[in-house]
Amino acid sequence: MPKVLRRFESTTLAPAAILAAWIGSIVGLGFLAVSAVVILLWPSHAPAEGLSEALVRCFTAFQHAMAPWIGEALAVGGVAVTALIAARSLFLAHRQHKGRAKVRDYHRDVVSIIARADPASDDVLWLDHPMPMAYSVAGRPGFVVATKGLSDCLTASEREAVIAHERAHLRGQHHRIINVCEVFAKALPVIPLFKAAPAAVRRLVELAADDRAAQATSPDAVRSALRVVATSPLPQPVWTLGLGDDEIAVRLVRLQADSRIRATKLVCISAAMLPMIVPVIAALTTMVVFSASAHALVT
Repeated sequence: MPKVLRRFESTTLAPAAILAAWIGSIVGLGFLAVSAVVILLWPSHAPAEGLSEALVRCFTAFQHAMAPWIGEALAVGGVAVTALIAARSLFLAHRQHKGRAKVRDYHRDVVSIIARADPASDDVLWLDHPMPMAYSVAGRPGFVVATKGLSDCLTASEREAVIAHERAHLRGQHHRIINVCEVFAKALPVIPLFKAAPAAVRRLVELAADDRAAQATSPDAVRSALRVVATSPLPQPVWTLGLGDDEIAVRLVRLQADSRIRATKLVCISAAMLPMIVPVIAALTTMVVFSASAHALVT
């Protein structure tokens, strides 16, 4: 699945839609895993109607063809593994949230003292630093930090593009999405989808923010601002999202693409649902085949 999702990045599909596909894949995998455990635990079979009921009956027939202890062992094992994964994920999520919240609050306090507020924007703080840099900090409320060096070397439209890029991170909840992906990657590193998600999602949120900034200003303004930030040796905090990263060349190329599928709500919803629908169809097909084979053996 990660290889398939990465191939979409070289297409004209909008980054926001590809990001939705990654999120849909992660959610879909979790949903299918939990659903499998629920079906194993159900006394007879899960209530369903029409085609769903027929498919569940097929699975029930497959269950009855097995020795009783096999189904019980699978159910107990499934519950134990699910509980262990849930507990580990919650522990890692709590530890990460607590640690980053503490650092983020301290950073907010320090920046609010040494930085000056933008008279035209309540959510933008300017640091008197010669290096060009900008980044966004999640929170309630979130805010954008930019340096005087960035303002001095950019035009008005380029500055607007930078601020629009950072605001896109805040409005899109990109920080939280990355945090969730990092938790799953730490909790289940053996699953390729979870392991590859943090890096891929971090790359996609930058591309999606570039698109938003290009819509708010212009692609040319975003490209020129990217080139300026790429020359800055000043690193941004690792728990923030900023305009610059290690894949400036890829972002510049995508901003030059004239023909691109817009990330409408319908496109994003379809992209998120597709990774969930395809595995379900494959699983149901496999279920029907195995249940038919099991029924033939017992009759």
